[in-house]
Amino acid sequence: MREEDMIAAAEEAGFAKAAVMSTEDLEFEHEFRMFCEQNECGNYGNNYGCPPYCGTPEEMENRVMQYKKAVVFQSRTPVNNIFDDAETKQIKKIHTRMTLRTVEALRKNGLDDNGMYVMCGPCNMCEECKMPAGEPCVQEQKRFSCLSAYCIDAAKMAKHCNMDMQWNGDIVSFFSIYLYDKK
Repeated sequence: MREEDMIAAAEEAGFAKAAVMSTEDLEFEHEFRMFCEQNECGNYGNNYGCPPYCGTPEEMENRVMQYKKAVVFQSRTPVNNIFDDAETKQIKKIHTRMTLRTVEALRKNGLDDNGMYVMCGPCNMCEECKMPAGEPCVQEQKRFSCLSAYCIDAAKMAKHCNMDMQWNGDIVSFFSIYLYDKK
């Protein structure tokens, strides 16, 4: 599938921008894991897609680097209060669903279906993660982790893709990635 077609399909699906990049151009900052450990989002140790269950920063980077290419999706969404966790969680969920739908459509048109997702927030495939109850993950094959868990420097990725990462009082930008073309 041609890169131009992927980008056009993503923008038609409602993303503000999309770009294709080499995974070699992604930058990993393992010290970003401390943000997960601070547990500001409340998902550390409470979601199978989040640390410590998702893997170490080195393991996460190695997973990404098994692929040659990444299609990066950006949404820019109006927000009433950027600090309202409930509102931004809902926007992340919408972004995630849009990513899943877009990649599924791209797969039907020839995109590698053996790829891997990196999303903008914690795994939300289930209404409620089974981890806090000590039950096994029921979506293990579909489970995903976020850019932060992978320690991907989103600001550098956005700059490389010519995307505006600015968060201001009334617009929020979120990113997701679909990795493809396994090495």
